[in-house]
Amino acid sequence: MTVASESPDASTRVSRHGTKFPICPSPLREPEAFRHWLFRTLSQEHFDLLVGMTDQTVFLLQEWREQLGQLVDVPLAPREAFQLAWDNAATVKLAQELGIPTPRTFFIQDWGDLEHVAQSQRGPLVIRPRHSINCKDGMYCQVKVEYAFDAQMLRKKYALVHYDSPWPLIKEYVPGVGAACFFLRHQGKILARFQHQRIRETNPTGSGSCLRVSVAPDPALMEASERLLAAMNWEGLAMVEYRVGTDGTAYLIEVNPRPWGSIQLAIEAGVDFPLLWYCAVTGQPVKEVHSHRAGVYCRYLGGDLRNLESVLHGPPPDWRLPYPKRLPTLLQFLKFWGPNLCYDDFASGDWRPGFIEILNYLVTLKRRIDGQLRRKFASRLYDRLRGAEVK
Repeated sequence: MTVASESPDASTRVSRHGTKFPICPSPLREPEAFRHWLFRTLSQEHFDLLVGMTDQTVFLLQEWREQLGQLVDVPLAPREAFQLAWDNAATVKLAQELGIPTPRTFFIQDWGDLEHVAQSQRGPLVIRPRHSINCKDGMYCQVKVEYAFDAQMLRKKYALVHYDSPWPLIKEYVPGVGAACFFLRHQGKILARFQHQRIRETNPTGSGSCLRVSVAPDPALMEASERLLAAMNWEGLAMVEYRVGTDGTAYLIEVNPRPWGSIQLAIEAGVDFPLLWYCAVTGQPVKEVHSHRAGVYCRYLGGDLRNLESVLHGPPPDWRLPYPKRLPTLLQFLKFWGPNLCYDDFASGDWRPGFIEILNYLVTLKRRIDGQLRRKFASRLYDRLRGAEVK
C-alpha cells in the first residue's frame, strides 16, 4: 500500500501497513502541482485503487474522475450524490423534504436576509459554510464553522466566513451530544452499518471527536439515515452526523462523503469498513455486518492532548456556552487504560504513527510556548526602554 502525504512529518509515513510513502504537493495550496504529480505517478506505476482520505483530496478526485478513470479504479459516489453531500445547503434541504429533523436553518441569499436574521433571532447561532473547502485565488482554503451570540457578532462573523465561502448557512445552535450513523452502501444496498456517540471533541467548541463510544443502533436514526442516502443514490462509505438535543430529538447536521477519521472505533467494535469496502469495489464476496459490540471506547490521543491544552487555556474570549472545567478534564485525560478502551493512533499494534503524532504535537507546542515567551520578553524590554527614554 502506498500512502502519499504533503508533510515529511506525517504520522502515516511510519505505519507498518504501508510500503511506500511519497511526499506530494499540497492539494490545498498547490492543486495544479498536486494534479501533475498525481497523474505522473499513476502513469509511471500500477495501482489497483486510488482512495482520497481528506475533504480536499476527495473533492479533487471527483473533479478529475473521468481522466483518473483511464489510469486507475477510483471508488467514488456518483457526482450528483457527492454534490448533495458536499453542499450542506443541499443536504439540509433534502433532509427537510424527507421529513428528517434539522436545526432551524436560514438560507442567506443577500445582505438583507442577514440583517433580518440579525434583528429577529437571538443567539447562539451557528454560521456554517456550505462547503468545508472553497477555492479562492487559485488555491483552496478550509473554512471553519463560527458561532454568534448577538446581532453584532453575527454580522461580523458572517462577513468573515462569507469572505472565504460565499453565503454560508445560519443555524440555530442545538445543545446536546453528537451522534453518528455509518454505512457502506453498494449498488443500492446497505452492506454494513454502525453507530457511535461522541464524548469529547478535539476542540471543545466543536470539531472532530477525540473520544467516542459505540452504541446500540437506534432504529429510527438508522432508518432516517438510510432514507437520506437512498434519496442521494449514495455509493460507498458515508457518515451521517446528528446532534441529539436535550429533548431527545436527533437533528441532522451533515453527511460526510469520505472515510471518516473515527473509523477505527467501528473496526474495534466488529465492523471493518475499509476491508468490506475494498471487497465490494473489487468484486469480492462481502459478508454483511449489521450488528456490532456496544460499549467500546476509542480515543484519539493526539486530539485529546489538544483538547486538554484548550481546556487548560480557557474558552475563547467571546465564548458564551458551557465550557469544560479544568480539573475534571485533566482527571479524565489521565485515564489511559480501560477494559474496553482502544486508540485511533495506536491501533492494531501499529504504535509508531501514534508516537510520531505525539512527538509532532509536543514539538509544535514547544514552538508556540517559545514564541509566546519571546513576545513577552520583547514587550517587557520595549516597555523598559521606553521608560528609560522618558526619564
